[in-house]
Amino acid sequence: MARMTEFQPLYNAFRLFQDRCLLQDQSLLWPDQSIWTLSNLERWKVQVLDHPNIAGDLNFNEKLEQQLASASPHLWGMADDLHFVYYLPSCNITMPTRLRNISWAAQKGGLKLPDEQDSIWAPFKTGFTRTSIKYHFRYAQFHLLVVFAMRLKASEEAAKILADPESVQALLDEILEEIPAKSDRAYDMRHAILYLMFPDKYERIISTGHKEKIAEHYSELVSSSQEDLDARLHQIRQALAKSHPEEEELDFYIHLKQEWSPVVVQPISRIAETKVPYDIQNESETLNEALRLLKRFKNLILYGPPGTGKTYWADKIANRLVAPQLQQEQSRPAFLQTLIEELPFYDTLALGMYATNLDQKYTVPELEKMELVQARFRQNPVKHPSNQIWSYLQAHTAPESETVKMASRAEPFLFDKTTDSRWFLTAAGKEYVQSTLTERLNSITQGPPATNRPEDFIRWITFHQSYAYEDFVEGLRPITDQGDSGMLSFEIKPGIFRILCARAQDDRNNQYVLVIDEINRGNIAKVFGELMTLVEADKRDKLSIELPYSKEPFRVPENLSIIATMNTADRSIALLDVALRRRFAFLELLPEPELLDSLVISVVEEDPLSLGKCLRTINQHIIELRGQDYQIGHSYFLPICDLATDDEKLSCLDDIWNYQIISLLKEYFYGQADLLRQVLPSFFNQEVSEQAQSASGPITLHGEELVAALNKL
Repeated sequence: MARMTEFQPLYNAFRLFQDRCLLQDQSLLWPDQSIWTLSNLERWKVQVLDHPNIAGDLNFNEKLEQQLASASPHLWGMADDLHFVYYLPSCNITMPTRLRNISWAAQKGGLKLPDEQDSIWAPFKTGFTRTSIKYHFRYAQFHLLVVFAMRLKASEEAAKILADPESVQALLDEILEEIPAKSDRAYDMRHAILYLMFPDKYERIISTGHKEKIAEHYSELVSSSQEDLDARLHQIRQALAKSHPEEEELDFYIHLKQEWSPVVVQPISRIAETKVPYDIQNESETLNEALRLLKRFKNLILYGPPGTGKTYWADKIANRLVAPQLQQEQSRPAFLQTLIEELPFYDTLALGMYATNLDQKYTVPELEKMELVQARFRQNPVKHPSNQIWSYLQAHTAPESETVKMASRAEPFLFDKTTDSRWFLTAAGKEYVQSTLTERLNSITQGPPATNRPEDFIRWITFHQSYAYEDFVEGLRPITDQGDSGMLSFEIKPGIFRILCARAQDDRNNQYVLVIDEINRGNIAKVFGELMTLVEADKRDKLSIELPYSKEPFRVPENLSIIATMNTADRSIALLDVALRRRFAFLELLPEPELLDSLVISVVEEDPLSLGKCLRTINQHIIELRGQDYQIGHSYFLPICDLATDDEKLSCLDDIWNYQIISLLKEYFYGQADLLRQVLPSFFNQEVSEQAQSASGPITLHGEELVAALNKL
């Protein structure tokens, strides 16, 4: 059945609406008042439903205020009850929005709302689905609820109708069919009502399109005689419940969406064969496009103006690539690489000796064959592994050793050898491993973890002007813990790219990702060096080159993806090295003002400020004067979405505008105040404020003045 335990408060709330409002005449929020009478419903119909287009350019609340002008408090109480029911299905309409509109209607009717601690508000803590823009057209949803109530009250068999799913469905469908324009029919509310009333029979799906898609995909599970869409879904559920007995609360979104609405793009064949978690199945076109490009090119640069979510998407894409691996046991090669990560070589030797047999004596060839030592040399290959092992063993031999004559030694003193050149851990060496390498020793005992972490496969770096080949691939680094401290010596150390390549090479069954933030801030040709050729998709695992420092052959494995971000306001894509442009795919991320369309800030004496509309206007001016690379991204304003009150939102907008946006625009139009004036004309208007205006820049505005100026753009 589609009933889910977590939604029980919603079922209970709608049941209360049935009992109080539909079967009786009581109010949902004020049960001591007779609000849902047939006469009040008829008044609502006359004043609201029959006059839907009054002042069409006004928002819903403004229209409703005009429609209910001089109305009795009972109609405002009905408006509150309607809002309450309307908000029940939604999990994405925020609590502040709900309470603000309900409080507004209550105030208009002179009604006092129940205390915030009252149990009536408990269902508002959740919702059973994400609601869309169509659902947020309140007039249509209210229309269906009101007419539904009127038909029931006009019937002598209201209780019988409400007890029968087919009767309720037929009544709702009859009401919707009577509405001439399909766009005015609240099909989503129809689906929501049926689910809230009969969760054992109907699905928590308010999209007719989704229902049809499910019915089509599982058509073989439906009897040929069944035409009703909801009845078909019920048959499908019954059949699937038998084939999925492990899921107590089987859900078409959580458990089955990849079946009836699979991700169109399968970016990497190995990943596509793995079951995809629910939170990844419903991702956006941006994510799917990025995955498709990575499958083909292996390397991707996300580029666009500031604030367009490049780092956010890089993280999202990287985590999506490795997500199927997280529920698997960590592979042995990855486990070994994790164990030796950032360990000095003498620690690796000591740990390997202790873990294998702490009392055994080893020849150098035997040490070279140890798993941990082999993993170290795969990560950092050298020409003569045995020579390096000898060097480290001698350098960290106990001073009292009678068999090692090397004068230059360094702490920690861990090793000694027999006269026949068999090496062993001294008592101090064993104690050192026990005290210093305890966690790694325990990990060896326990074996590879049952699951992986994203950070096991993903590495992040940020390029800057000083970032060099030696940091990225390999370079010489001073040795400070070996030999005579007064003698300077160097060792070839692998960079982050070479280390990650080694891990990927060693762990072929898993995907690895390197994320390079701000790639255009580094000297790309200098950082990549000869690797520019090796990262190309068709050169992976096929072409190798000799590295200049270690003289070792090196190749880039196929199971390593590179994701980079690039801010076009810093450097145009046209100025990038041609070699880089040929080897990377480029996915442009532009501002998405539609993400801010629901973000509105209201002040007493001004029209509500729509940040989505505001951002569109500003960016249009910037494109005309400077080009699209210099637009302002939507993510600057996203912190406002988390705030509850208009005062908090306005304070946050004040800081964002005056300390981020204005600074950015001044940089874009440095020394060009006349162009900046064309972008922000109202911020150069002396009538906006009495504050003195600088000749070189816009006025600094706060609070309601800021809202007023932004509204005038």
